Amino acid sequence: MLASKEYELLLKLMTDPTRVFTKEQLLRDVWGFRSLGRTRTLDSHASRLRRKLSAAVPGAYVVNVWGVGYRLLDR
Repeated sequence: MLASKEYELLLKLMTDPTRVFTKEQLLRDVWGFRSLGRTRTLDSHASRLRRKLSAAVPGAYVVNVWGVGYRLLDR
């Protein structure tokens, strides 16, 4: 079962599965952050979501695009 923010993150990534969403965009759209400081919130949620997805659906991953953000990869 996904936590509410994990679900919201997944929904956002699913709107355009091949697009790389920037960390800033995800923090603004999913968490409502107005000013972006240093936070590990997104990274922590993405890691948990990745783990849960790979357990439920082999080959479905949340991919970290280093220095940019995240995208969804479905193999």
